[in-house]
Amino acid sequence: MTDAPKRDAPIGRKEKVSDLSEQRANILLVDDRRDKLLALEVILAPLGENLVLAHSGMDALRLLLKQDFALIVLDVSMPGIDGFETASLVRQRKNSEMTPIIFISAINQSDLHLARGYSLGAVDYILAPIVPEILRAKVSFFIELHKKNKQLQQLVEAQAQLIREQAARAEAEAANQAKDRFLAMLSHELRTPLTPILLASSILSDDPTVPDHVRQELKIIARNAALEARLIDDLLDLTRVSQQKLNLVFEIADVHDLLRSALSICSHEISAKNLTVKLQLEAIEPRLQADSARLQQVFCNTIKNAVKFTPEDGQITLRSTNSGNGRIRIEIIDNGIGISPEFLPKIFDLFEQAGKPASGGLGLGLPISKAIVGQHGGRIWATSAGLGHGATFVIELPNVVPNLAQSSISKKAVASAPDLQGFNGRRRILLVDDHADSISCMQLFLKVKGYEVATADSVEAALKAVVRERFDLLVSDIGLPDGSGEDLLRRLRNMGHNLPSIALSGYGMEEDIARSRAAGFQIHLTKPVSPQNLQSAIDQLFKGTDTP
Repeated sequence: MTDAPKRDAPIGRKEKVSDLSEQRANILLVDDRRDKLLALEVILAPLGENLVLAHSGMDALRLLLKQDFALIVLDVSMPGIDGFETASLVRQRKNSEMTPIIFISAINQSDLHLARGYSLGAVDYILAPIVPEILRAKVSFFIELHKKNKQLQQLVEAQAQLIREQAARAEAEAANQAKDRFLAMLSHELRTPLTPILLASSILSDDPTVPDHVRQELKIIARNAALEARLIDDLLDLTRVSQQKLNLVFEIADVHDLLRSALSICSHEISAKNLTVKLQLEAIEPRLQADSARLQQVFCNTIKNAVKFTPEDGQITLRSTNSGNGRIRIEIIDNGIGISPEFLPKIFDLFEQAGKPASGGLGLGLPISKAIVGQHGGRIWATSAGLGHGATFVIELPNVVPNLAQSSISKKAVASAPDLQGFNGRRRILLVDDHADSISCMQLFLKVKGYEVATADSVEAALKAVVRERFDLLVSDIGLPDGSGEDLLRRLRNMGHNLPSIALSGYGMEEDIARSRAAGFQIHLTKPVSPQNLQSAIDQLFKGTDTP
C-alpha cells in the first residue's frame, strides 16, 4: 500500500504548494494492476485534481482512515476483497458513506453485477475498454458537484456563524441594557434613603442648641452619607466611561464660576482641616464651551484630592491663566504629602490611590475626571517634586470667547426663570416628593432658610396646591405614585404656570438628566441632595431676580 506512487510524480500531478492546491479535490483510484492505475492516472491528470493511488481494497480502506475523498474510482475484480466488498466497507464509514463511487469492470457485465454495484451506492458503472473522454467527463461532473456542495456547505456554515454571532451580540446588548436598568434602579434605591440622613444630620449639626459632642457625631453621619453618595456616583460614572456613554450637554460656561462653586461644595472638608485657600484667577477670558455639571465635577474631584492629601493648616491654591494657544489653564496646587515618582504615571489609572489605599474612596475620581476632560477636548496631568513637596494638577481646556449673542445664554437656568422683582415677603416653594422622610427633612431645611414651603406627595396633590396658592419655585421628585415630575411640569405649563423648577431624582444617568431637562426642569439634582447643593440650586434660579 502507498499513499502516492513511489516513482516520480506522473504527468499532470503536482504537490500542494499553493492555495490553489488546497482547493483541489482528492480522487482515490483503486486497482490491483499497476498498468491500469497508470492508465487511469494519465487519463485524469488533465483535470488538475489530486490523484491518490491504492493497489488493493485494503490499501483503499487504510487511505480512507487518513483523509476524505471527493470521488472513488474502483475496479471491481481484485484479489482479496473485491471492489464490491470494498465499496460495502467504505459505506460503513461515516465520513465516506456518501462519497460517490464509479465502478470499472472488464469482466462482470451482467445485469446482476450492475444491480449489485448500484445497490452499493455506485454513481456509475463503466465497462472496459475505457473511453478516456467519457471517464474524464464523468469524473469532472462529480468533482464539480463536490466543489459546489462544499461551497454551499461553507456558505451555510458562514451564515450559521453570522446568526450565532448576531444572537450573541443581541444577547450581549440585552444584558448591557438589563445591567444599565439594574444599576439605575440600584442607584435610585441606594440614593433615596440617603437624602433624609444627609439633610437631617446636616441640619442638626448646624443647630447651636444641640450639644457639641452630638453635633460632632452628626457631622460624622453627614460626612459618611455624602461619601456613600459619592461612591455610588463614581461607580455609575465608571460604567458610563467604560461603555462610552458619558454624554455631555455643552453650553457657554464661566470657569471661574465653576471653580468657586466647586470650592463651595468642598468647603466643609477644607474647614475641617483648617486649610488656607488662595484664589489666583488670572484668566482674562474664562469662558468656554462645556458641560457645566461635569466640569464642576472635575474641579470637585481635583480639589477634594488636594484636600485629602494636604495636612492640617496646609494651603491650596487655585490658579487660572490664558495660554497663548487659545486655551485656558487651571492649576490646583497643594503643599501636601506629594506624589512619589513611581506613582506619578499611575494616578489616573483605575483604582490607583498613589500608594495610599487607607485614605478612603475607590480611586475612581481622577480616572473619571480624565475621561470628562478628554471629552471636552482638553487634557489633565499632575506634577510633583516628590514626597513631602506637594502636588500640582493641571487642566487645560479649549478656550471659546463667545460673542454677545452667545454670552446672553451663559446662564440658561437664570435666563429661563421668570422675573420675580417686586415680590414682597418670603419666597414660596412647592416641594413634591412621595418619600415621607425626605420631604420632611427638606421642608425643615427650607423653612430654616426662610422660605414658605408647601408639600405634596403626588401629581394631583401638587396640581391642587397650585390652584390654591401662588408659588415661586417647584422642587419635584421625578418618580411619583400617579405619574412623573415631567408629567407634573407639563400639566402646570398647560395651566399657565411657568414656574422655575428643580428636578430631584435617585436616577442620575445621562439619559435621566437629559429627559428632565427636555421636560423643562432647569436643574436636575441627583439624590441624595445635600443642603448645600439644594441651596445652591435655589440661589441659582433666584439670582438676579430680587428687588434691587
